[in-house]
Amino acid sequence: MDEVLDWITRFCWSKKIGIQYIPYMDPHDPSICYEWPRLIIFNENWHKIAEKPFMLSHEIGHILNGDTSHYHNHNCLHGVGEEEYLANVFAIKLLIQYCQENDIHFNNIYDFAKAFGIPSNVYYILEKYIDVNKCNIVDF
Repeated sequence: MDEVLDWITRFCWSKKIGIQYIPYMDPHDPSICYEWPRLIIFNENWHKIAEKPFMLSHEIGHILNGDTSHYHNHNCLHGVGEEEYLANVFAIKLLIQYCQENDIHFNNIYDFAKAFGIPSNVYYILEKYIDVNKCNIVDF
């Protein structure tokens, strides 16, 4: 997991987005992001460790999509509202880019989702945009 988080962090830097990793937050406190300054306050103590790559990618999506300041509640990672949907789509696309650049392949979208902590409530996006049998992008 450290490799993908390092890659995502470098992606942030390339887009001039800062990340403040906070290790002492309550495990259920969501991360927060700001469009300006372009900053993510990332809960490094998040209770679902496997979700960290998706969560960080999701926050980047908010910033690059031009969303205003966000203090996310638990439902945000599960696709509530248009801004959340678009941040989820961005996160999936970014994680696919990571796989393509690192020659990582999965047998199906569910293994992909598990590898990056994509919540099951977001699987409908995977099923819509990725060929389930080949794990290839269909149309974003």
